[in-house]
Amino acid sequence: MATSKEEREQSLSHLPRGLLGLAHGLDKADSAMAVVERWLIAGCVIGMAVASFSNVIGRNLFNYSLPFTEEIMQILQIWLTFLGISYGARVGRHIRVTALLDMVGETFRKWLLVAGQIVTCALLAWLAWLAFKYVGSLAASGRVTPSLRWPLDVLYSIVPIGLGLGAIQFFMAIMRNLLSRGAWMSWKTPEIDAESGDLSETSL
Repeated sequence: MATSKEEREQSLSHLPRGLLGLAHGLDKADSAMAVVERWLIAGCVIGMAVASFSNVIGRNLFNYSLPFTEEIMQILQIWLTFLGISYGARVGRHIRVTALLDMVGETFRKWLLVAGQIVTCALLAWLAWLAFKYVGSLAASGRVTPSLRWPLDVLYSIVPIGLGLGAIQFFMAIMRNLLSRGAWMSWKTPEIDAESGDLSETSL
């Protein structure tokens, strides 16, 4: 469960004014990204449901299957997957191994957590760069999808975007740990909430 705004403010109350302004800016940026992701994820899920339902209706009532349904489903699954990288990071839900963390004290545990976030952030940023170059090669080749003839570079642009957003989320988690007391899995999710298994309320 993500913390309330008041609790997050309290965890930053010890900061000088300049750093407090930075923290507030990051909080607003995170909230803006959450809104965009929420609508995109909802749109993908609705799109998959509509495409699947339409194909079932067409096949059973009119004996005709829409030839592009599978293509649309695959595209939307790709978008959901890479949007999910950022969403999972925001709510502290990515799979992690905690055996080493459980054996150390609270302070050292926090900095081990930060070290893992730094490595993950760097890896996602590197993968985003590789994906960006791959999308560029698709644009240069002019490749399109078989049925709908949609340009692959536009459809696969979500790959570097999703990886980049994931890197940003882990960077914000690093900043939260550097600026705040306690250990944080993301900008709005302290470690204790991430481990509780409570998804009834998220930062979205």
